[in-house]
Amino acid sequence: MNKLKKVGISALTGTLVSLSAAQAGELTVGGTMELTYTNLDHDEVTGNPLGQKKNLTFSGSGEFANGWTYGITHVQNDTMSGMSSSSMNINMGGFGTIAYDSGTGGYGANAVDNIVPTAWEEVDYGFSTGITDVGAVSKTHGVVNYTIKAPVTGTALSLSYASRMGSGAVADGATGGATSSGPGSHGYDAYLDLFNVDTQWFGFRLGGAAEKQHVSKPCSALENKGQCHKGDPWAATGYVSLKVGPISAGFQPTYKSGEQDLSTAVANNQSWVAGVSVNILDYISFSYGTAEDRYQYNDAARGGLGETVFSHFDGFSAGINLGPVALKMVKNSVANQNGGDGGDQHREVNLSMSF
Repeated sequence: MNKLKKVGISALTGTLVSLSAAQAGELTVGGTMELTYTNLDHDEVTGNPLGQKKNLTFSGSGEFANGWTYGITHVQNDTMSGMSSSSMNINMGGFGTIAYDSGTGGYGANAVDNIVPTAWEEVDYGFSTGITDVGAVSKTHGVVNYTIKAPVTGTALSLSYASRMGSGAVADGATGGATSSGPGSHGYDAYLDLFNVDTQWFGFRLGGAAEKQHVSKPCSALENKGQCHKGDPWAATGYVSLKVGPISAGFQPTYKSGEQDLSTAVANNQSWVAGVSVNILDYISFSYGTAEDRYQYNDAARGGLGETVFSHFDGFSAGINLGPVALKMVKNSVANQNGGDGGDQHREVNLSMSF
């Protein structure tokens, strides 16, 4: 009996070894520990200003027999209650990369929603309502993306499609249900990098992006006009950035059409953001940014067609990077936030350690 056990165990061990050797991929675990101190306006209840971020990322990669490569990423929720986002991709070399993204937002127009250089965070970081930008399609869960890039010049074309806007993550073997965007609502976006060159002492990027959503509840089809879309929402942006030595600068304007009927107040938004950053010895960096977001209101909600409100953003960032340890800070302010008459400030110091 003992001999039979030994033979069985030996055979099983040999089988496991052969299966392991046949697998080309590998899985690694990384993460970030961050400690923050946040200071808000004097009229806001801050409570405990100290906070902690606890992220784990599982990354896998491998290579097919024909030379193509693949990768997967799963990110754990900060509360360790499950996965917050996930993606998988196949790099086909000169044929481009195809990917499925479930919440990372690292593909499509969302990847170029704001390319203005910063030392750390963007000028609208820390506010409940930020600058109007693109990326609504490629930010949703369940996006299929195809990107192809040219060598040297960095010219790239990226196309994204979401079969259900506003969808949550869908498990394997399951389907997504109806969303607030309406059953059947879908969208697509694209960005085009005409140039994207980035070397140690020189960089130049020029391009644009656009997105459009198709909704299934047009106002013409419903009696309740307060719960419909008067047209297909769309947005477009252009961007340019330049790096010469340690100095980088960028500018990006965006236009976004109104999404629903007159009861939603905003007819359209026009925004722009600009900034400059300075890098010292690759360890210390500073940046300043400013932005403006124009809210064009309709007559039903604000008492007169053509009424315009401007939101203004300003922000400073700084960072000291020492390998896996970094100390960063940001000080941002906004006037007329979300097209209203209020202002806000956000000040934060962040100590992060990656592994």
